[in-house]
Amino acid sequence: MLAFPKPTPKVKPPKIGFGRRQYVAPPPAPVTRGRGGVMAQYADAPPGPTQAKTKAKRCPALLEMANGRPCLLHIPGVCNGRTDTTVACHSGLSIHGKAGARKADDCYSSFGCAACHSWLDQGPAPRAVKEAAFMAAHLRQVIEWRRVMQDPTEPDRFRRAARWALDELNAMPTGPMP
Repeated sequence: MLAFPKPTPKVKPPKIGFGRRQYVAPPPAPVTRGRGGVMAQYADAPPGPTQAKTKAKRCPALLEMANGRPCLLHIPGVCNGRTDTTVACHSGLSIHGKAGARKADDCYSSFGCAACHSWLDQGPAPRAVKEAAFMAAHLRQVIEWRRVMQDPTEPDRFRRAARWALDELNAMPTGPMP
């Protein structure tokens, strides 16, 4: 139950000469819990629905790993198959950390050529089609990270980055890899 403060009696400010009254500022409102606005001044105000922002999970080596690799998005009629334009394409789904200007976490990315990346970000396809295409590519990406992690010819920074992504996704292999 809200408890509203009792009204304070009106008190005239003191006279300071020639019949003028001096302005006296009211005391500041008590700082209480709540979101702010009208209800913030009342002690019984319920706390507002606040959600702490999560820190973006970034791994530069994981993004660098995409350079020169084949496209994993493979959008039919769009993919140019060029490895010189391959970049890490981040998910556009909020469940992967995407929000406003914030990109999804790096572990929710997939190798994609410039054409497929452009289609994923600005293409005319329905959202559900893009989501399905990304999720299929991300599955291929997880398989690729598992291969990179176990390949001794890969640079150590790429192997560590692949392990970091698989750890973040809880997708570490449990048995021997073929």
